[in-house]
Amino acid sequence: MTHNDAAPSRKARRSRLFMPFILAALVAGGWSYGWFWLRGQAEQRMDAQAADLKSRGYDLSWSARTFSGFPFRMNLDLTDARVAEPTGWAVRAPQLKGEAEIFDLTHWVLVAPQGVVLTRPEAGDVAITGQALRASISHIKEYPPRMSVEGVKLTFTPAPGSKPFELVSADNMQLHVRGGPDDQGAIFFKAGGAKTAFTGLLGRIAQDKTASMLLETRLSHVSQLRGRNWEAAVKQWSAAGGQITFQQSQLLAGDAEGKAESGVLSVDSQGRLTGALEVAIKERVKPGQPIRTPQQALAAAAQAVGQEPIIEASLKFENGRSFLGMIDTGPAPTVY
Repeated sequence: MTHNDAAPSRKARRSRLFMPFILAALVAGGWSYGWFWLRGQAEQRMDAQAADLKSRGYDLSWSARTFSGFPFRMNLDLTDARVAEPTGWAVRAPQLKGEAEIFDLTHWVLVAPQGVVLTRPEAGDVAITGQALRASISHIKEYPPRMSVEGVKLTFTPAPGSKPFELVSADNMQLHVRGGPDDQGAIFFKAGGAKTAFTGLLGRIAQDKTASMLLETRLSHVSQLRGRNWEAAVKQWSAAGGQITFQQSQLLAGDAEGKAESGVLSVDSQGRLTGALEVAIKERVKPGQPIRTPQQALAAAAQAVGQEPIIEASLKFENGRSFLGMIDTGPAPTVY
């Protein structure tokens, strides 16, 4: 007697065919649920962060907010966004677009299509517009947080009644702020194709030429740079021993060049810089050009004997004045 094997179930085979689609649907459903859950978390965190900042004298506000970017990104659109800190510095943007990877909502890239308005303590507003203006921010629990700002074809326009701004325009610009060990903060600034409105020695170097600039500094005791306004914050920072250490600094404008190779500065009780920098200044004097400054006289004398017109000296800020060696070059720069 023989037994025939049971025929394989066609139903089982069909279920295996549909299994990948069922798994894909489950994954898609779970991912969709996760994205919308993260969107809710992002909204709650923004609201909580705004409330926390407000309790500490800061301001993070907007008139309208929209999240999008499903399924792999978290996009954020803010209308009338404003960020301000207790010392008086603030940035406003009519429209601000943000983007973060869904896997890292602590790192945001921001774009301001209509530019921004920078508020300076005691100096007024400056409208900043350009072909492109974007920023990134992360490590917001650090002080200062990690920030980078980049711009292309920028113009800087002070509001009526505001004080002049040192930059008039720039073909390109970078600004990076980083926190560091031992309560330090680092600032890196670079601009090319710039028109400036400097006064004093820097104004004499730049004049009306197109300039390029580089500045890299470190600040000590950055946690003390806090207060009810900018003046109070700087005074508290200065009283705590806050100093600015120059790593490198350079201003190029045509044939003229100014370079600060090293130095440490602080702020006096009147809000002016004090300290000294070791600088090298190069300024050529064209034949027949009127001699208007002591630097030009020294440069002309060097050129007359066939030497490079380079002045190496200490640039000192003391008693509210600036001195290049023994030459009084004008008022010391003010911080507040």
